[in-house]
Amino acid sequence: MQKTTHTLQDTAFNALLIHYKTASLRTSGLWLLFANLCFTLFLFGRHHFQLLLDPVSKVAIPATIFDKLSLIIIVFFIIALSLVRYIRGMLPAMALAFVTGLYWAVVFHVMVSNDTQQQLVFPLFCMLIFTALIALYPSTPILYSFTAPLWLSLFVHLVFLRTTIPILEVAAMIIASGLFESGRIMLNRWFVLSVRRECDNALLVSKLDDLAHNDPLTGVANRRQLDSQLEQLIAQTELQGGTLSLIMIDVDFFKKYNDHYGHQAGDSCLISIADCFKHVVRQPTDLVARYGGEEFVVLLPNAGTQDAEVVASRIKQSVEKAAIPHALSQVSQTVTVSQGIMQWAPGMTSLELLKRADSALYQAKHAGRNGYCVGE
Repeated sequence: MQKTTHTLQDTAFNALLIHYKTASLRTSGLWLLFANLCFTLFLFGRHHFQLLLDPVSKVAIPATIFDKLSLIIIVFFIIALSLVRYIRGMLPAMALAFVTGLYWAVVFHVMVSNDTQQQLVFPLFCMLIFTALIALYPSTPILYSFTAPLWLSLFVHLVFLRTTIPILEVAAMIIASGLFESGRIMLNRWFVLSVRRECDNALLVSKLDDLAHNDPLTGVANRRQLDSQLEQLIAQTELQGGTLSLIMIDVDFFKKYNDHYGHQAGDSCLISIADCFKHVVRQPTDLVARYGGEEFVVLLPNAGTQDAEVVASRIKQSVEKAAIPHALSQVSQTVTVSQGIMQWAPGMTSLELLKRADSALYQAKHAGRNGYCVGE
C-alpha cells in the first residue's frame, strides 16, 4: 500500500514537473528569442552607426557578409517569435535552439577572424550563455542545444586556429563555463524542489479534503458532505425545477452481525455494502453517503419516485449478490438492507426530507425488512 502511494505521488510529481517545464519554457522561450533579436539589432546597428559617425573609419566587419547575415536572422527571429508558442515537443524546441546557437557561432567566427572585433566576442558570449541559462535552465537538452555551438566555435578558434593558445582567454572561458554549469545545477535544483513542494502541498490539500468530505471507513461521502450537497440540490431544484429523490438505507440486524462476527468483520461488511451502492447508482452526480453507523443515504438528482425505486431494486439485488454471510439474520442467511424512498416536494426542507425518508425506512423494516417503501 505504501509503495502504491509513493508511485502515485511520483506520477503526480512527474506530471506536474512536465507541465511547469512546458509552461515555463513557452514563456521564457519568447523572452530569449526577443533578447537574441535585440543582440542582433545591436550588432547590425553598431556597424551602421559606426559608418555614420566616422565614414572614413575602417569597417570592422565586411558589410556585404554581416548585413546579409543579420537581416536573415532578424527575419528568422521575428518569425520564430510568432511561432514559438505553438511549438510542441522536445525535438522541435531543441532544433530551434540549435539553429539560434549556430547563428551566433557563425557570428563569432566572423568577429574572431577580424582583429578589431575580438574584444566584443567574450562579453557577447557571456551575455548569450547567461541569458540562455535564465530562460532555459528547466530543460538541460534545450539549453545545451543553444549553447553547444557557441562553446564549440570559441574553443576551435582559441585552441586549433591560432598559432599559440591564449592562456588568459582560455582561462576566462573556463571560469565562465564553470559559473554557467554551477548556476544551471543550482537553478534546476530549486526549480525541481519548488515543484516538489507544490505537489506535496496539493496532495496534502487533497487528503484534507477527503478527510473533510469522505467517510474514512467506506470511502463514500460523509454526513457533512451529504448535508451540504442536499442543501445545494434542494436550492437548485427549487430554482430550476425538476425532481429530487432520496433513499435512506439501513443494514438489517447489523448489531447482531457485529456481536456475532466482531467489529472488524462489521467494518469489512460496511465497506462491501458501500461498494454495492456505488456500483448501482445511475450517474456520477448521484451521491452515496454514510449517514451514521450502518445507515446510508443515496441522493438522486433529477429522479422521481419511479427512478428511485429502480435504484432501490438494483441495490437490493447487488447486496444479495454480494452474499455476505449473516448467521443471526431473521430474514436471510446473508446480509440484507431495508430502504426508505422519499421524493422532495416544493417547500420541503432538507431536514424534513430526511425525516420522511427515515419514516419510509421504518415502514420497510416493519414490513419485514429486505425491501423498500416509498414515503408520502
